[in-house]
Amino acid sequence: MLSALLLDVQRRLESLYALDPEAPVSDFLVDESAPEAISRGSRTLVTQEGDELRVGVVLDGEVREGVARSDPRVRLDRTNLAALCTLTEEVSHFLYVLFCARCGRSITQLELELQGEVDKYLTAVSLLSVQNEGAVSRRLRDLLFRSYRLREELAGDDAERYREASRLAWRYCGYLESEFLSRARLLDLRREARRFYRLGQQDKLLKIAALAAA
Repeated sequence: MLSALLLDVQRRLESLYALDPEAPVSDFLVDESAPEAISRGSRTLVTQEGDELRVGVVLDGEVREGVARSDPRVRLDRTNLAALCTLTEEVSHFLYVLFCARCGRSITQLELELQGEVDKYLTAVSLLSVQNEGAVSRRLRDLLFRSYRLREELAGDDAERYREASRLAWRYCGYLESEFLSRARLLDLRREARRFYRLGQQDKLLKIAALAAA
């Protein structure tokens, strides 16, 4: 079930952003027994040797168990929302790293986290909309970006970067919600999401700053 869910999330994001399909992210899962998969939580591993880019995805046991207990594609609720969001973030990182590499573009950790935050919101919106006949609670945005808990091992600059990404995503997704979702402008939502995806970090931050000033 995990491989099918990973592929479902991957294809949703590729379709949303009009990306060329990549190999299934499940092919890049790091075995749970590997040293890098133990005790540090879910994450995306990126290494580069010369022109060769290597990407791996780690999903911790809590995420695996969370989606195994209740398939979010069937019913997404508080019991599996956190697990789905973490899984979606790692799929998002996987795709964004490859997309930027193919464009010859460098990326920062903040940019990667920000796009991951936006992607988990839009993925949850997509699933909830189907499951609830188009209805999506306005509480979702606060639940994702203001009611989260950081992993205990996340501290210092890493923790501050995650908080900043959440704050920025809360604002940008609020714009998506008010301008497009609440007005059922779904085609325009896709166009906006695709434009945002292709912006670099500076332009993303300028875009969000302009929304705050409006």
